[in-house]
Amino acid sequence: MPELSIRGRQIQVPAGSNLLCALQAAELPISWSCRAGQCHSCLVQAPAQMVPPSAQRGLTPQQQAEGWLLACQCNVEQDMQLTLHDPASDGLPAQIDSLEQRPGDILVLRVRPLRPLRYRAGQHLTLWLSPQLGRSYSLASLPTEPLLEFHLQLHDDGAFSSEIRRAKPGQQLYLGAASGHLCYDPAWHDRPLLLLARGTGLAPLQALARDALREEHAAPIHLWHWSATEQDCYLQQRLHALADAAPSLQLHLRKRSQFDADLRTLRIGSRNSLALLCGSPGFIEQLRRPLFMAGLAGRQIIDEAFLPPQLK
Repeated sequence: MPELSIRGRQIQVPAGSNLLCALQAAELPISWSCRAGQCHSCLVQAPAQMVPPSAQRGLTPQQQAEGWLLACQCNVEQDMQLTLHDPASDGLPAQIDSLEQRPGDILVLRVRPLRPLRYRAGQHLTLWLSPQLGRSYSLASLPTEPLLEFHLQLHDDGAFSSEIRRAKPGQQLYLGAASGHLCYDPAWHDRPLLLLARGTGLAPLQALARDALREEHAAPIHLWHWSATEQDCYLQQRLHALADAAPSLQLHLRKRSQFDADLRTLRIGSRNSLALLCGSPGFIEQLRRPLFMAGLAGRQIIDEAFLPPQLK
């Protein structure tokens, strides 16, 4: 059987075992959230030649070169020498600047990284409150802004939610590397953009819209947002101010109960449009057929699914 060498221990596991499950069975302190390779909280390091490519999908080139892998996506087929991810030494330290409660139990969190962070508007990264507690959230800020902003949907039974509710300005946390494909491409300059989000899926899409406007995007941008509840959009005032200064940005700020009716009347202005979707997996699946029927091919739809709420 393959043998895992980690923290001075040698652990034998059956060939083909999932690495995350094996480390958890050995009661090693490894974080996890999605088990789908999206949240990047189960990072483990191994000599680069031992890492199966499938376990590095979505990691940055630097992370791949350093031998980092996603334990949930790695099947153990050979002996491996492993090092657990330590946010305090492997992450980027940052301080909480402010925490602002918004309608719908949404927390706007702003943090100040203690060193520059390279990212693109719309990407996501892992926030670490402790070595065992990290969750992935999308960036709502632009790289030109001094603070990093995140919009967190809080949950009564969520471990991360419980801890961040007690956080105070000045508290230290750690940041993972930014990743994700939900970013503005300057090649889209003259293509109409249809941005559709539910809940805090608005965070990356409003950042992408602001980035497109900063790049002087020439075509219309339609930003649709459905609140997760019957309350008004939690960013309503900020978005209206943005639209007032940018006539090409058209807002459609809706409530959850209006979603089904909106889908039945959804139209696109041009078959050259691109649709970018962000929200729960169920929300994204509900949009695919209406967008196809409206005239968009699969390659014109770019999506990013958020983790199920119970995992936050």
